[in-house]
Amino acid sequence: MSSTSKGPLLLIVDIAAPVALYYGLRAAGTSVLVALLVGSVPALINAVVSIARERRADLLGTAVVLGLLGSAVVALVGGDPRALLVRGAWVSLPFALVVLWSLRHPQPLCYTVTRAMLPRRAAAMDELWETSPAWRLAWRRITVMWGVISIVDAVVRVVTAYTLPLDVVPAVDPVITVASVIVLQIPTHVLLRRSGSWHLVFSPRGPVVGAGR
Repeated sequence: MSSTSKGPLLLIVDIAAPVALYYGLRAAGTSVLVALLVGSVPALINAVVSIARERRADLLGTAVVLGLLGSAVVALVGGDPRALLVRGAWVSLPFALVVLWSLRHPQPLCYTVTRAMLPRRAAAMDELWETSPAWRLAWRRITVMWGVISIVDAVVRVVTAYTLPLDVVPAVDPVITVASVIVLQIPTHVLLRRSGSWHLVFSPRGPVVGAGR
């Protein structure tokens, strides 16, 4: 599935559906814990289907599955619905650690993931990686920023889950998700443009192969 088609699907299945299910079940008199568990099902199914379709262990999809299942088990054992409300942190924090750990490798995770999502621009990206120190430095800095912002995202989710009223948190959680995605775009765009190579890869007319030499 292309990245353009995944966007609306993720918006509906991972954000809109859980919120709609939660407040619909609460209006019907269901307990907070049951409403949260049922609301987690669409995202869980979507993550499992994504992994099965790709026929490989997708990093983010696996993190989502483990985070949802782990928080569900903790909530059921302890009887505390707030353990489910922090499920987003169970994804953000491990993701942040993996992202930062990838700086030890020749190509950081943010670069390899972006390259995989943009196959038509992969050749231009690879050429710049080989020829442009500024391009490589930009991606390493982007990776650091993604790791740090993801840690902040996890902390914010934990704080809101344990300080706000139970019925308010499910509405706030998608706001945190959207805000984090928007904030993550800022350093990505700024650093890539400062590298001087943005137009060679992301030009509307297509990537320019051979311009990095």
